[in-house]
Amino acid sequence: MHLTSPDLEDVLQHIWVAGPGTAQPGELLAGDATPLTRAQAQAAPAEILTQRTRIGKLLRRVRDLEAEWTQEAIQRITTENTTLKQRVRQLTADNRSFDERLKAARSNLRFQDRRVADLEAQIAAT
Repeated sequence: MHLTSPDLEDVLQHIWVAGPGTAQPGELLAGDATPLTRAQAQAAPAEILTQRTRIGKLLRRVRDLEAEWTQEAIQRITTENTTLKQRVRQLTADNRSFDERLKAARSNLRFQDRRVADLEAQIAAT
């Protein structure tokens, strides 16, 4: 990649100065900050372009995903989810009721089996 002097100066301005969110935007970074080498500075625009392209693609994906879910679709799914939760609660209660009825029927059957056995024993004894 070939950079002209103005391109290189533009890159250096963005890389070596404090950004707009800092206490002193535009201040040259010095001290602990290690300046870029010429090769790093020349490679920076390509890397920045690559990252910007990737960010753009990701933002488009986010926008597309958000577009798939309209407010009406979200409301419909939320309503359906609430309805399904209520149905699960009802089925759970019904299941509990049927389970209790089954236990009672089994208990009655055991009682009836004992009663029949007692009656058979009485008949056999006579």
